Amino acid sequence: MRLEKNYPVPEGFEVIKQTEHHIRHIGEAFHKRDEDGNLVMAFWIKKENCNSANVAHGGMLMSVADYCLATSAMPSRDQYVATISFRSEFVAPAKINSLAEIHTSITKSTRSLVFGEGKIYCDGKIVFNFSGVVKKIS
Repeated sequence: MRLEKNYPVPEGFEVIKQTEHHIRHIGEAFHKRDEDGNLVMAFWIKKENCNSANVAHGGMLMSVADYCLATSAMPSRDQYVATISFRSEFVAPAKINSLAEIHTSITKSTRSLVFGEGKIYCDGKIVFNFSGVVKKIS
């Protein structure tokens, strides 16, 4: 049984060639850079991403936000990072069939640590805030 219906690629985004199995489960994802060069990722919230209230499951939003923060901190796909701390606040429900846009920015980078923050928007409204610290893996 195929759960996913066809959702369009959002304007200005490209499809992510996903290599992370745990993120691939959310469905097709997209990426672009904003005016400041920060990473913006997006995905359509589908039934399989939702809880019984038909809004995105909080744990799924946390996982995607952490992935986006880590990806933003990586200088390349072969220079990995590991999350040290992650903080988040649920601001509003992320409704089914809406486009979730995850905006991330790096606020500080040292020799071994990267600090960042971000927000998830749905329908132009903030639904989730996050920040965290990742360690560069040599």
